[in-house]
Amino acid sequence: MKTNIPFFLPLLFGCLMLTCPAQAQRRALSQAEQAFRNKQYYAAAALYKKALPDIHRKEQRARCVFQIAECYRSINATAETELWYAKAIAVKYPDPSCHLYRAEALRKKERYDEAIAEFSTYLQLMPSNPEATLGITSAEVSRKWKDAPSRYRVENMVQLNSAEADFAPCFLDKKRNTLLFTSRRNGTTGGSELDKKTGLVFTDLFYTRIDRKGKWDTPKPLPEPVNSEANEGSCCINTKGDKLYFTRCERNKNKVMRCSILMSTRKGNDGWNEPTPITFGLVDYDRYDFRHPALSPDESVLVFQSDVESLKLDSTQREPNTDLYISRYDVKTQTWSKPENLGPNINTPGKEGFPYIRQDGNLYYSSDGMLGMGGLDIFMAERIAADKWEWSHPVNLKAPLNSAGDDFGIVFEGAKEKGYLSSNREGGKGKDDIWSFDQQPLELGVEGMVTDCDKKIPLEKAIVRLVGSDGQAVEKLTDKAGHYAFTLHEQVSYVLQVYPPERSASKEIAYFNLAETEKKKWSTVGILESVHFQSDFCLQPVPPIDFAFPRVEYGLDSANLRASSKDSLDFLYRLLTDNPHMVIELAAHTDSRGSLKHNLDLSQRRAEACYKYLVEEKKINPRRIVPKGYGQLHVLVTDADIARMSTVQEKEAAHQRNRRTMVRVTGTSFAEPFK
Repeated sequence: MKTNIPFFLPLLFGCLMLTCPAQAQRRALSQAEQAFRNKQYYAAAALYKKALPDIHRKEQRARCVFQIAECYRSINATAETELWYAKAIAVKYPDPSCHLYRAEALRKKERYDEAIAEFSTYLQLMPSNPEATLGITSAEVSRKWKDAPSRYRVENMVQLNSAEADFAPCFLDKKRNTLLFTSRRNGTTGGSELDKKTGLVFTDLFYTRIDRKGKWDTPKPLPEPVNSEANEGSCCINTKGDKLYFTRCERNKNKVMRCSILMSTRKGNDGWNEPTPITFGLVDYDRYDFRHPALSPDESVLVFQSDVESLKLDSTQREPNTDLYISRYDVKTQTWSKPENLGPNINTPGKEGFPYIRQDGNLYYSSDGMLGMGGLDIFMAERIAADKWEWSHPVNLKAPLNSAGDDFGIVFEGAKEKGYLSSNREGGKGKDDIWSFDQQPLELGVEGMVTDCDKKIPLEKAIVRLVGSDGQAVEKLTDKAGHYAFTLHEQVSYVLQVYPPERSASKEIAYFNLAETEKKKWSTVGILESVHFQSDFCLQPVPPIDFAFPRVEYGLDSANLRASSKDSLDFLYRLLTDNPHMVIELAAHTDSRGSLKHNLDLSQRRAEACYKYLVEEKKINPRRIVPKGYGQLHVLVTDADIARMSTVQEKEAAHQRNRRTMVRVTGTSFAEPFK
């Protein structure tokens, strides 16, 4: 039997077939938008992707692609962020920020040339925006900092980290044998349900102790009531170890999750009491985020991250600016004061967070709003004065403490230059890992050669003496090549002196000691990088015959020293002081005019005048100087040679050459007697 189907039913069915996908698409898109407004970015990205195949309008499709990129940027998924902003650019989404955010993602992946190209494109579109200029400069310096790292050594804490996120460590006891940190690993109180914002399990606080073998044991979660079904993390503890401050972010399904700072007191050895929120004197404190507490050593101030001022200016912001704030503790009322923004010296238009106050009062924190290597970088700001909780302009800690990824949550082992930090850099075990760091000692040294000044040959077994302001005094002998080397210490001033090799039957050449003015002096104070100094020396051989020294002048036919002669004799004083084992003959000579007897007497008195000055005024041991007058017995220019000279001036100059005081080294082994 033939059934008559009304003619309008196929038409109606066709309409329904067209309407259902459209309704499903609109529903998925609506759900995505709602999740996005509630900052449930992981869920929103999945819903946008679900709606995308059924969106055919170019403008709407491009916006959907852009929103997916925004979701991934908000949960810090770098690879997906770069991919989806590239897609948004390909479909010509008109927002210039696509280039900026893709550039930032490329910089995190150390693809610096591509990042600079994207920053440059953004700069052309938005020439008044400083973020692109900062990004280009950061990409350029990142390569330099990576190629010239500081002395810190950074290593992954493989035994602590999981395949998930582990970050923000702090010490739980005075001895620093227990480490507390945030983790998403298996065993969290929140169970297997995923956070719609991140698509990951909820975080808890875990702790680990150093065992008898000196290794960290298997991390365990803190018991309730500190850990809950919500997100817990980013903690600090007071000096006594009986007050724990930590962050808790709500677990609300259908509205924006807010974070607050809670405080719990210790209960027994491992237990904690019910935590209470810190409201900072604000009636509406639950409208804002308060995270990442850092307590000062004296427990008088708390520094933390918040969006208070940003949301007060515009409560509709999706991602309000986060700054560092400070609150002061009132001992009488036992309350924390209203938050004060730390101001533009510390905060930037970017994001600041994860503060840490060291024992010396210096502030460490992370920021993505200053010159850096990519993502969050760790900065340090020195405390300005001991009576004020104020800090100077921050400095980037550079590589290897910072990397192209996010670096944050640093903590030091007291005054030691070692501790732990968090990072999602390359080479990690999970999404965020805990890394240990310690500062390697500077490699400081000095080396050089000791040679004969005249022959330029190396001197073996020359004595090189190093004296430091730290009390260090070390001597070494040069090797066959005349080489020596010393290791130096940090923050010490040094003097380096060289003495000649001891004479032996096979070594008849004697050498003067190094003059006081030729000693090498330098300091390692303030040196921040490894360095090896090069200091070469040469020693002057002692002449086997008489040698001259600066001219000594006397009165006419007199043995009285002129004032200028004492300056000349000071040369001899320095020579004898620099060479305490030297014995000399001080030989005075006259010209040939006058009688031999007269000239012998005059030259002897002149030699004794020099002797008297050195012995009586300069306190040189008299046994080290022998004064001797030779009269005209050893003239340099004979009378016959002088007679042949054609001018009076030439003859007078020749007589002047004969009038001289000379020095002859007669011994190099003098020893001062014991007193």
